[in-house]
Amino acid sequence: MADTPLAGNRPAQAAVAALALLGAIGAALALAHGGVETSPRRGGTPTLVPLAQAWVFVGAMHAMSLLAVVALVRLRHRTALALGLTVAAHAALVAGAAWLAGWR
Repeated sequence: MADTPLAGNRPAQAAVAALALLGAIGAALALAHGGVETSPRRGGTPTLVPLAQAWVFVGAMHAMSLLAVVALVRLRHRTALALGLTVAAHAALVAGAAWLAGWR
């Protein structure tokens, strides 16, 4: 299993797990709040990007999270069943976040 940079490297695995978690949280928050709002450094008016235009951002965050989870799962389980269950669990997470945000 030493054919990936993640194998045996606990700090790298922790970083990838944090990436997966933060990506899922960021996308869920964008769904829950109906978009993304900027925060200017030097004051000024924040800009809201509504969810209708932020779909690319939300999709990219979910894709990043899915790829990170798949990379971690493949360290231990290299079967198609494990990959399928991982993708299904992530799809359930996305659907649950959308349901909680009111997207029925």
